[in-house]
Amino acid sequence: MSINAALTSCLDVFTNLIKYTETTNYHQSLTVPTFSWATQLERLRKWASDVGALEPGDTSLDHVLREPPRLSLYAIRDHIPELLNSIEGMAREIIEDDIAAVKEKYEGASDKPETLLEVLFGCIRSHIDSLEGYARHLPGSKTEWTRSSRVEYAVLADAQGTSSAEGTGRD
Repeated sequence: MSINAALTSCLDVFTNLIKYTETTNYHQSLTVPTFSWATQLERLRKWASDVGALEPGDTSLDHVLREPPRLSLYAIRDHIPELLNSIEGMAREIIEDDIAAVKEKYEGASDKPETLLEVLFGCIRSHIDSLEGYARHLPGSKTEWTRSSRVEYAVLADAQGTSSAEGTGRD
């Protein structure tokens, strides 16, 4: 599956998740408020914009990664649709399960739906973190080498015994 197709489908389901969280059934379980889901959706949209995932033709991420210049990009190219499909699947699971019905089913159990919702939210957030991390390695990405990524690299470089400036070519 192409990155563009996986992303388009993921964004559709994620947008439906936001609509779902505005319903009464969801509001009975506010362990993860609507604005938190909306924040993750905006992060996903920004990532897509920064890497050109929805761009047409030669500027698309699919086109850029069709024959990656580095071996490591093959793994990234193959993993991006998997992450997007996983995000879509988790969002779909939340929408399709009636939170109120699930809440009744698990009443008194230690594994309550609120906890499950929090776990799914954490997984989705983690997947988007991974996508943002990959963006730094993609050709033509608009994602900047941020201060936090410089700090992360410096810590890694120190652990490996190299200078952070010599490893990146960036100061």
